[in-house]
Amino acid sequence: MGSIIAERVKGATLTKAQRKIAKYFIHNPERVGMSSSMEVARAIGVSDASITRFARAIGYEGFTDLKADIYNSLVNQATGGVNSLSLADRFDANRARFGADTSRTEYMKLVQYDLERTFQQNTDETFLQAVHLLKTAANRYVVGFRGCLGAAGRFAWLMRFLLPHVIHICDEGPGGVGLLQDIAPGDCAVFFSLSRYYKVDLRLAQLAKERGAAVILVTNSVLCPLSDLADILLLAETKHASFFNSAVPLSFMAEYLVSRLAEEVPDIYRQLASERDDLTAELRL
Repeated sequence: MGSIIAERVKGATLTKAQRKIAKYFIHNPERVGMSSSMEVARAIGVSDASITRFARAIGYEGFTDLKADIYNSLVNQATGGVNSLSLADRFDANRARFGADTSRTEYMKLVQYDLERTFQQNTDETFLQAVHLLKTAANRYVVGFRGCLGAAGRFAWLMRFLLPHVIHICDEGPGGVGLLQDIAPGDCAVFFSLSRYYKVDLRLAQLAKERGAAVILVTNSVLCPLSDLADILLLAETKHASFFNSAVPLSFMAEYLVSRLAEEVPDIYRQLASERDDLTAELRL
């Protein structure tokens, strides 16, 4: 994906600042594809004008044209890439891409890559905005199905140690709709959704927005159908050498959000944790 910018950079004479911008663009195409030039400039630590000059230096009329090129490439990748393949073909494609070496060392390298990319694609400001929404919401709904079920369930479970009114939705049928139908302005819904995408995820997100609630989306692509409904978008890198998306970055994201939230609500946490200990004392061995 970064090759579009990389190829243009090869034939351009760039300043030190522009090389810094190029590196960010190459390694963060999805973040660039969904951000304004001002947001990108702030993330890199340069001026808005520097972004425009960089775009022109590599042959674009401006940032808008550069961004459109990146977005179109993301679309092509999504429609013609690994995620569009059958599960059987995806296994072969991923092994061809990442290698057939399934040793623990190589596996750890890929997991480390996913975690590093997950952090690179999300600013600290975005995490703090998500934490603020979770902290101030009246009710907190957590939605995640299929490959996201584990991360969503653990996130909801941990959230209950910190804040009241956490509702975990794991039913893809009428039961899930029934739990979400009471969502209202002042509430927050957190969706975990990875490719492949399903209609039920989109319908529930639409319901949350229709009822005036805030939506936090954790996904692996800005092209996720739920992206347009999200107030806050958190991107997870989920590349894997087998036929499935890696869930490690999702769990990482969930735990990081909970850790940041715990720092914001220490008094509530202590109260709820103490009460939980009292209520479960007879159940523990």
